[in-house]
Amino acid sequence: MGRILVLGAGVVGMTSAYGLAKKGHKVCVIDAAPGPAEAGASFGNGAQLSYFYTDAMASPSLAANIPKYILGLDPAFRVRMTISPAFMAWGLRFLANATQKAFERNTSDILKLALQSRLGIAELSEKIKFDYSQTGKITLFSSRESLMKAQRLSELKNRYGAGQVVLTRDQALEKEPALAHYGHSFEGAIWSPHDEAGDSSLFCKNLRVLLERDYGVRFLFNTKVRRIQTRANELVAIAAESEEIQCTRAVISLGAWTAPIARTAGISLPIWPVQGYSLTTPALASAPVASITDTARKMVFCRVGDRLRIAGLADIGPIDGKFREDRFRTLLTTARGIFPKAGDYDGEVHPWTGLRPVTPDSKPIVGCTKVKGLYLNCGHGSLGWTLSIATASKLAELVGASAAQS
Repeated sequence: MGRILVLGAGVVGMTSAYGLAKKGHKVCVIDAAPGPAEAGASFGNGAQLSYFYTDAMASPSLAANIPKYILGLDPAFRVRMTISPAFMAWGLRFLANATQKAFERNTSDILKLALQSRLGIAELSEKIKFDYSQTGKITLFSSRESLMKAQRLSELKNRYGAGQVVLTRDQALEKEPALAHYGHSFEGAIWSPHDEAGDSSLFCKNLRVLLERDYGVRFLFNTKVRRIQTRANELVAIAAESEEIQCTRAVISLGAWTAPIARTAGISLPIWPVQGYSLTTPALASAPVASITDTARKMVFCRVGDRLRIAGLADIGPIDGKFREDRFRTLLTTARGIFPKAGDYDGEVHPWTGLRPVTPDSKPIVGCTKVKGLYLNCGHGSLGWTLSIATASKLAELVGASAAQS
């Protein structure tokens, strides 16, 4: 088999390389950063492996709140309008997926992918270390109405083996004693025993060692991809900043940068970056053991080894990815209010911001393109860590089938 290039060394690119290498392909991974998962969403994501929380972003409740988001009345979710034709096209498709029927269909489709990934993550946990934990997740609801809505969706997920259980406030406190220090009231919770957690950045770094050692995968870091070179609708090269790399097969897994790079090959993708923030701080004695999702404030708390990862906020609008101090302060202030004794907020706090590549239906795009030899594995939104193994396997099958037909 000839060489195949994987563009991107985040968790989706690294698992793509793993899936392809296991099928016998010679693989080379290219990334602009000095190492795997050192930039982008894979570095500072929420750390949760949310196999049973695959809810599509487009939903009736989100659509109903868009005026509030535009006016900046919700600190966790912001929409800044832009006249970009690509944004308008993405937004219209997003709204078309915000019906109840589409939301449930998309959520179920993503759930099936997540369950495939769950098996692969468990298998890899025996080969590499990444602060993997199986402590489950508690999702908190501030009102009876929101809890009842979640319970109906939970019944759908339980058909797939989620094992989710609705908890009263007292039952939630018994399950997770750290909730005694929770800074707000809540009506009830849903316990998801099979959801997991881990450090996706450490996962990528140790997966690199395995790929080099066991499969001979090569890596080209500090190599920024500029464009895709084609001739007669066939891939011929990848143009980087300082060199042109000849190739006839490549996979684009560049996260939020996938769409602009794909456009250089004449491929339009319905992906729009949604900016989020996180902080990592030492976990104190009162930090929760189970992962916690606060639905009212759209924030997650997750232990990663002896650290606490807190992630949240979703800013949709003009693309720049710049770190905004005011938005990070919102995250930090909200975190203090939710779990004031969980982390060392006045000490060692590591801030992060990144762009999540979101499709209108929240489903990743995996497959061939109109350019012969060029493939896609992209558009995972906030679930790249959760879905990565499943989409990598799907990609490897498609590449193999395409090669057999050539």
